[in-house]
Amino acid sequence: MYWQAFRAAPEALVVLDAAGVVRLASSAAETLFDRATADLVGRRVEELFVADPRTALTTETAAETAAVTAAGTPAGAEPVYTTSAIRRPDGAELPVDVRLRTLPGDPSGLVVLAVDDQGSGGLSRASLEHRLARVQQAGEAQGQALGDVILNQERERARIAAGVHDDSLQVITAAMLRLQHLRRRLREPRDLELLGKLEDSLALAADRLRRLIFDFRPPKLSSEGLAPATRDLLDGLAEDHSLVVHLENRLRDEPALPTRLLLFRMLQEAVANVAKHADADQCTVILGEQDDGYLVRVVDDGVGTEHADTDFETPAGHLGLVLMRERAALAGGWFRISSVPRGSPSSGTTVTFWVPRGADLQSKGAA
Repeated sequence: MYWQAFRAAPEALVVLDAAGVVRLASSAAETLFDRATADLVGRRVEELFVADPRTALTTETAAETAAVTAAGTPAGAEPVYTTSAIRRPDGAELPVDVRLRTLPGDPSGLVVLAVDDQGSGGLSRASLEHRLARVQQAGEAQGQALGDVILNQERERARIAAGVHDDSLQVITAAMLRLQHLRRRLREPRDLELLGKLEDSLALAADRLRRLIFDFRPPKLSSEGLAPATRDLLDGLAEDHSLVVHLENRLRDEPALPTRLLLFRMLQEAVANVAKHADADQCTVILGEQDDGYLVRVVDDGVGTEHADTDFETPAGHLGLVLMRERAALAGGWFRISSVPRGSPSSGTTVTFWVPRGADLQSKGAA
């Protein structure tokens, strides 16, 4: 009765012994392998498969098997999934999905293979569900990896910013106080003039360090949100490069902190490119939401380029654009840049990037 049920199974089932020799095969296996039962039973696994699917039991799942066994569930209770290809009698190779299951408590080492043709459109529900689960797990792992990268970067930036504030900036402040004491002792105009230049240099160094602290860790990004931090970023652009800046905040809610950090870092790159390359008079940043995600647009009226409105190859010297594209892709979003050269109507460059709301990564308590 059990033999009849095994033979009538809708899946292509093959039972291997510990030596990798076929001991049983279902009727569906005969059809898939294009071999009669007598031609299947007694063959070694390497005669039927391009790559031995049993390696998945010892390499990819050793840790999982140990964990399952430690939890009190018999090893082999859950199937192991892998891919391979079968060898047909005519020499053709057919890609397949394979589910392997060992028999709990069986000392003989038998392994049951359920084999599905990848291209037939008739994959079992279990194989389809497993493929979907692998895609979902890959997406979750990618999102988690991106979150870890972003948060670790921000922790390092915060550490450097704190070090600059508590060390270098304090040393410069102390030096400026000593120069003030020295000024009260000097009388010669030439000495006072040199002292004034030295004070100006120290003041400039302190200002640059404060700007560096802001770049590493914008104080408003965590406490007030993306729009206030962006306003400070644009104010710095306007002050340093004499641009007219505009900010349009269309956000209905505040992104989670890791996503906020991701968006702000990409904004920093876009604004830095305006400062370095655009030769613009105006810059506008639009923060918005679209298609269940966050859409950011940075528009300038600068020199533009001769490239068309597309994802053109990043020009030399624009590493920031490459980083923006990679960050967006890692988050499951996209990055686009369109540009019209100066002399044409509406000249300038528009950088647009979108990150899905689903990419809101767990902050893990980061601040």
